[in-house]
Amino acid sequence: MHYPTLQPIPSHPLWTEQFTGLDRRPRTYDGSFDAMGNMTGDQWPLLCSRKKRGIVAELENPLGMIAMEKLAWIDGSALYYNGNPTPITNLSLDESMLPKQMVSMGAYLLVFPDGVYCNTVNMTDSGSINRLYASPAGQSVSFSLCTLEGQEYPRGAMTVNANEPQNPAAGDYWLDTSGETHTLYRWNGEWTSVPSVYVRISAPGIGTGLKAQDGVALSGVSYTGNNHALKAQLELLNNTHLVQAVGENYIVVTGVIDQNYTQTSGTIRADRKAPVMDFVIECNNRLWGCRYGEQDGEAVNQIYACALGDFTNWQKFAGTSQDSYFVHLGSDGPFTGAVAHRGTPCFFKENCLHRIYGEVPANFQMQTAQCEGVNPGSGGTLVSAGGVMYYLGTHGLQRFDGLPDCVSKALGPDKLSGGAAGVTDGKYYLSAKEASGGWSLYVLDTEKGTWHRQDDAHALAFAPLGGEMYMLCRNGTLYALNGTAGTPEPDEVTWYAETAEMGYDYPEHQYLSRFLLRMKLDTGAECRFLVQYDSDGIWHERGTLRGNGKTNLLLMPIVPRRCQHMKVRLEGSGGMQLYGMARVLSAGSDGGIKP
Repeated sequence: MHYPTLQPIPSHPLWTEQFTGLDRRPRTYDGSFDAMGNMTGDQWPLLCSRKKRGIVAELENPLGMIAMEKLAWIDGSALYYNGNPTPITNLSLDESMLPKQMVSMGAYLLVFPDGVYCNTVNMTDSGSINRLYASPAGQSVSFSLCTLEGQEYPRGAMTVNANEPQNPAAGDYWLDTSGETHTLYRWNGEWTSVPSVYVRISAPGIGTGLKAQDGVALSGVSYTGNNHALKAQLELLNNTHLVQAVGENYIVVTGVIDQNYTQTSGTIRADRKAPVMDFVIECNNRLWGCRYGEQDGEAVNQIYACALGDFTNWQKFAGTSQDSYFVHLGSDGPFTGAVAHRGTPCFFKENCLHRIYGEVPANFQMQTAQCEGVNPGSGGTLVSAGGVMYYLGTHGLQRFDGLPDCVSKALGPDKLSGGAAGVTDGKYYLSAKEASGGWSLYVLDTEKGTWHRQDDAHALAFAPLGGEMYMLCRNGTLYALNGTAGTPEPDEVTWYAETAEMGYDYPEHQYLSRFLLRMKLDTGAECRFLVQYDSDGIWHERGTLRGNGKTNLLLMPIVPRRCQHMKVRLEGSGGMQLYGMARVLSAGSDGGIKP
């Protein structure tokens, strides 16, 4: 008797041993996942669960964080450095004074918009950037012509006249009032002009907190008498001046007056202050800032820089390399972000970039590029690293290296907004708001271009320090993301990864007959394997693996049912390393699989 020969169903495995992270596009690459949580590419090409984070601190009202030599943060109205309180304890919590911006300049730590500073090496050196002064009520203010050192000229040796004095003695002075601009001369065998003329302004406490060469804005100087020349000279003092000499109760500024004068009414102001700024950065030993909106009652659209090495002076204009700087802009719209990049300050608006080149104010030049800029509200995502800028724009995360290039297409079409970011060790950490309203923490490997999603952390700020990335969350928890500092998280890390739909593109009616997994699990760790068929939304558990702590690799065969397409989900807790995943294809009938 002859029996028919049974032919085996042909099959072959498709091994995936290189995992490319998160990819939500309709057509994805082999080894990618369209959903994941708490996964990392730190051991690429493996897919792994992230490490436990370290919990460094719990803040009650987190408002900012920055890394200097040590970590600094703001909790409520107080500034902390290296975990210890600083003398800065009265930061404003008014809504108009939020959000806070923290900037470092050398050993100094500054907080805006409060305009306060603290020397992290010498904590006694702290205070306000601004020095505001108003003459006391009922107190008179006197103005007198003087020398550079503040010494008044002897009035008996001073002649104020349009005509040259007769028979002058050595050391006599003549204030020539014949011209429109009055000139001071000194007799030394002949009349020689005094190159600079100064006015001493005396009032109680007017010099307190000032130093020579500070830029001060004077206002409120007035004259109600009949001397029109003196009236014009005094009104010219209502301007920005360099303080030439200073004492507790006087300051000396450049100017000229025909006679001494005492003002007995009104209030004299002598203010040294920084402008109100939307964003503040440090670059080349200067603080730089920008402002679009109102400034002292006037509409402004400007970029500012403080004096070289002196963050207290923003109105110092002496014609030297150490001067302050400002420039008016012609672009429309508010600023959306600022960063120091390749030794130049860069200021973004939604549709353009302003960049300042040059070494001193005399040769500062601004270049404007029309491009996709930083998305409004996403200034915290703007980071410069490795000669490249990264930021959230209207169409996703942009990598700017001469021109912006979107590098977040793998995250899908939904728009991300808001957020904060930081870079360390080639990883760009981005916490941003999803279109659905939730938050996600993504990590971009800037070298490989791969994305991984961790969790729903809503980060306020990131700070890289000593190879660690610190993340301050809105709920007040301060994490060390690599776990090298703080106390490890008490619970095991839970994770998951879902593949895209599989089955559409297999030729000759082949179907998925089984899965093979190669992974390593830590002791006590667990991995569950789930399958969803034909997009029905139901996950079916098909097996569980538990780690024993051994270094041998675990092999798990999974047999799915026949379907038109399917998705696979791995989920679990504890340490996991996925080395490979194989899909075994078998030949189907000519009729295929009915939908």
